[in-house]
This record gives sequence, C-alpha cells and structure tokens, in this order.
Amino acid sequence: MKRIAITGIFIAILLQANGQEARRVVSLAASITKNLYLLDAGDHLVGCTRYCVTGPASSIPVVADAVSVNMERVALLRPDVVLASGLTHPRIVSGLERMGIKVVRLGQPKDFDEICLQLEQLGELTGTLDRARAINRACRERLEVVEKRVAARKGEARPRVFFQVGADPLFTALAGTFMHDYITRAGGENIAARLDNGIVSREFVLLSAPDVILITAMGIAGDEQVKKWRAITSLPATRSGRVYLIDDTICSPTPVTFTEGVEEIARLVHSLP
Repeated sequence: MKRIAITGIFIAILLQANGQEARRVVSLAASITKNLYLLDAGDHLVGCTRYCVTGPASSIPVVADAVSVNMERVALLRPDVVLASGLTHPRIVSGLERMGIKVVRLGQPKDFDEICLQLEQLGELTGTLDRARAINRACRERLEVVEKRVAARKGEARPRVFFQVGADPLFTALAGTFMHDYITRAGGENIAARLDNGIVSREFVLLSAPDVILITAMGIAGDEQVKKWRAITSLPATRSGRVYLIDDTICSPTPVTFTEGVEEIARLVHSLP
C-alpha cells in the first residue's frame, strides 16, 4: 500500500473528526512534553525521553535518549500517537510507522508564530484546543506590551546583540530561527542576521562590536564564557556591563517561556527596570 504523507495538523484534525482523541501519547522531545503539561494534558503521556521534565509524582516510562528510541518499548505502550521532533531521525519515524504506530512530526519552530501553531496542534490532538488558543492569545498580548515599551524608546539605535548558544565551537543564532526572533521582538539587532553558518569566530564578534552579549547557560562552561567576554574591555558590551547568562530553557520554548524570554531579553538589552 502506498504511504501518504500527512502533516501533523491534518492528522490531528482527522483524529478529532473520527472522535479519536489521542489519550495515550509518547513524546520524543522535551519541548513537546513541556507543551503537554502546559495544556494540562500531562495525563495523556505514557512515554517520554530521558530529558523530559514530567510531573513530580510521575513514573512515566523512558523510551528514548538524545539520539535513539527503543521502538519495541514504544510499541508495548500501545500509544495512540507518537510525537516526534524535527531532530528525530527519519529512520525512526519510518520504523514506527511500519509497526503501525501513528507518528506526528513537529518540526523545529522558526519563530513565535510556529511555536504557537505547534501548541494548537497538540491541543487538537489532546482535546485541549481551547486552552491552547487562550494561552497563545495571552502570550501575544504580553508581547504587544513589550513591543510598545521598545517602540516608546524613540531616537535610540537598536542595540547590537550577540546571542551565544554554544562554546565549542562558538555558535550563535541565525536569522530564520526562534533564537533570532527573541532578539528582534526584544528590540535588538542580531549581529549574525546576515550569516548562513552559525559557527563563528571570536574575531567576528570583536569586529561586530555588540552592545549586548547573551549566553545560554551551559553549566560551568557558561560561567567561563561570561568571564572570557568580560575580560575583553574593548567590547561595548563589556564596557557597559551587559554580558549576561541566560537560562538554557530558552532553547526549547513553549509560547509561555518564549514570551518570558522576550520580556527578560528586552529588559537586559534596553536596561529596562
């Protein structure tokens, strides 16, 4: 039988149309699991990854780590749907589908709008669409407040921002990513916006002279990176004391944590109270 590829949103609609709300869900990404709990749909979860944060009293079976999935264990859980991320290997997806398991793939969101869309996809799958829409609406209203606060600072140049998301190699946020969307919605200018490769040199950062440096938390490595940038006194970011360590939850956002990230970055970038 010829297999027809259907996007996640249409699978969700089809499930609901047939009265088949997904009650047993396996999540293959920490961000997907976070969204399920945000929707109060954590009780749908029957399997997750080693890196998923689940409820305090939860004993949800672990079926995957960062790169591999125990497909036999997934099958034994009898899920209505497996939620895969853009990082899930196509071989794993096709293997699960050959076993007769429905898979919905949620790709890496490029911006806030796609983050919201994915929450609504999960809402359709789990019967919590109204809650998903309410959450997205509230987050958009909060972002509008940030936009107005930034717009009120007329006559000021947009601060140039270097967003470091990796240390070895040195890696940054490119245009067309939700990390870039953090910067622009917070009223900053991404110094890497015109690059097509996220791996950069320290020389590139020095020549770009960012006004603000944001570094995602990477354990001890994150603290070390902060110290290294603060030691370079020729950088505008160092002279103004605007080299900051950001919690790494910013790297796998829900609509709520994305909004909180923009609010925090706007405060740091513009030195808002």
